[in-house]
Amino acid sequence: AMVRKAEPVSVVTVGDNVYDSPDYQGLVGDYYGQWIARKRFWPAVGNHDAAEGLAQFDAAFPYLRGAHVYSTGGGGIRFFVLDSTAALGSENAMQQQRAWLQKSLAASGARWRVVVLHHPPYSSGTVHGSSPELRWPFREWGADLVLAGHEHNYERLVENGLTYVVDGSGGKDLYRLGAPIAGSVTRNDADYGALFLRASTAQLAGEFRTADGRLIDRWTIAHG
Repeated sequence: AMVRKAEPVSVVTVGDNVYDSPDYQGLVGDYYGQWIARKRFWPAVGNHDAAEGLAQFDAAFPYLRGAHVYSTGGGGIRFFVLDSTAALGSENAMQQQRAWLQKSLAASGARWRVVVLHHPPYSSGTVHGSSPELRWPFREWGADLVLAGHEHNYERLVENGLTYVVDGSGGKDLYRLGAPIAGSVTRNDADYGALFLRASTAQLAGEFRTADGRLIDRWTIAHG
């Protein structure tokens, strides 16, 4: 309801669109159907999506035409969506996605370039934590921001001058954060919420708001 009230141009997910059920209509469509109908709902594949069957994922978002690694955008932002579940499960998939991302970021003329994946390269979470295998040279390749999920909490980190945001607090049971790892800036494991991005020529701004509308974190990234 909070997201709907904000009327964002598009909705991007960081995976696990369904959980313990392949019911994309009941778990996603009933809430975000207006963005799906306009082809403005851009999901990443999570490990639970893969576990419930990617055929159901593909059927729920037919405009993706079966793509699980893709780029899309609007409003001055280009999103580069990865399938980290496949990458972590296969060295071949890992290398193919690395090559695709490096090439795609270099070729993009977008003002803001945001990488989206499910497993967080950096996280202070106690259930899954970080996925070091995914600590790719995103900044050197041209990314401005990396968004991830998997840990059911919110955390903003800065590593090597690049902002990473973990936002897995969109629905399923929340997970507790542990001791902050190096680079951790802001953390919240007590509230469900959503991250809102706003782009201008000069900066990319982010706000994490709880389901009842409280502002928990606000940050900006200046254009280099």
